[in-house]
Amino acid sequence: MIYPGKICQNSECKGISAYFQKKKKTIFSSQLRLLSPPLLYRFSLTALNRSSAAPRLAVRRLQKCKKNNFAPTRTRSMEPPNKNPRSNDEPTMSQSLPDLSTLPESVLIRILSCMDPKEAVQTCILSKRWRNLWTRVTSLNFNKHASECTADFVHFVTNMLFFHGDSKLDTFRLCWYIHKHEVSTHSSKIYQIYVSNITAWIFSALSCKPLTISLVLYGFPNLKLPHALFTCASLEQLELDLFDSRKKAIEPKCVNLPNLKKLKFRYCALYNLVMQGILSGCPLLEELSLDGCSLNISKMKSDQLRCLTILSCQSSRVVEIFMPSLISLHLEDYCPGIIKLSLKNTPSLSKVFVSYKTFNENYFSSAEFRFFNCLRTVTDLELYGPGLQGLLEKIILNCPKLDCLKHLTFGQGAIHKRPVLLCRLLRNTPNLQKLTISDKQHSVPEKPATSGEPKKKGATGRMSFKCKHLKAIEIKYSDPSGVQELVDILLQNVSHRKRVRIDLSRF
Repeated sequence: MIYPGKICQNSECKGISAYFQKKKKTIFSSQLRLLSPPLLYRFSLTALNRSSAAPRLAVRRLQKCKKNNFAPTRTRSMEPPNKNPRSNDEPTMSQSLPDLSTLPESVLIRILSCMDPKEAVQTCILSKRWRNLWTRVTSLNFNKHASECTADFVHFVTNMLFFHGDSKLDTFRLCWYIHKHEVSTHSSKIYQIYVSNITAWIFSALSCKPLTISLVLYGFPNLKLPHALFTCASLEQLELDLFDSRKKAIEPKCVNLPNLKKLKFRYCALYNLVMQGILSGCPLLEELSLDGCSLNISKMKSDQLRCLTILSCQSSRVVEIFMPSLISLHLEDYCPGIIKLSLKNTPSLSKVFVSYKTFNENYFSSAEFRFFNCLRTVTDLELYGPGLQGLLEKIILNCPKLDCLKHLTFGQGAIHKRPVLLCRLLRNTPNLQKLTISDKQHSVPEKPATSGEPKKKGATGRMSFKCKHLKAIEIKYSDPSGVQELVDILLQNVSHRKRVRIDLSRF
């Protein structure tokens, strides 16, 4: 429970604290005007984490008012005297620039929503009109810096959410990283207070019916997210980044997110019941991203998911994917020995990006053959990574025919130095329209064949393929060895050489 008496911890603001304790209810903008000018002056400069970045003109104006017992004083114009006056017909610089006072409050609130919360609070001392605008911002982004005092950060976030009340909130983002040495210095009671504060902040944000919530919390092993976070009807985008958290930090009793469209987990531990509950409780979910997660699951089933991203995840089981509406699949730092995927029901899959981290023959299994057999409906295929060449050598003999493939991209595998391997793969892509080869790594060039070395029999037959619809070839290389030979081989197998556009560029 957040009490108003905890807002002003400074000794200079005891009058305001006593005033809040008498009222013990939500303070509206009209009640702020009841404060006397001296109290408002102290509140503006010291209540919410006093900062040296306040506007200098506003601070000087307040100091002059204080000297004159807060009587209204005139301020000198900062513009230099106009030595060369123009005619009345020509507009001056001040007339051409827009005035903030003429803008409606909705525009001013949108401007404040794009600012840092502390900077938005500092605008309350500019004029009476700006006094309460910061309490109606639609975006709150709290980021705890390493040099910032933890107690001041906790007080500021608590005060900001208290004054914001139940106003409309579109985005709520909280980023808090606690170092290990900082955790060791704190007692268990203080650390538990920090965890309870995070829970209270989440409840305060949920009361405003936000559209987007992003939680980046590092170093909270005892943190457990509240169940109300997974039953917010207004939520459309949710991002959870929980590094060094407990294994069961995400364990909701029930999931009911009827409007959620984008969901991202980073450094989270996910289990079968949790994943099934999330996919079944989000009927409009379109994008799912898993980054560095521990997947203790065996099945992922969703009828409406359209985009799936898996980055550097680990799993001890074979993850079966049942997603009939899946269009895009993005696998980065994919290692068959760490995680194994099986595409069971993906008839709409058209875009696939796979970045192989490493390739180890000991971890290679039949699951990789089944994975490539499910790519028959793919139109755009991108393959990257240093383990690409070793993988293609294994699957090239049993590679399925990709009749729908139109755009094929290779990268970081030095595939241009293995023309035989590339030509074997192109035999299974009869409708290919564009081929892109990009090699950013500085690989060691192979030894060129000597003039007296005879060519192997059947070498020309192994490098033959048919791509009647090929229109563009793009090659980006760091080592020029083998590039010209590859271009000659590709042109020999193209039916219309004049129609093919070839772009060669070097990194």
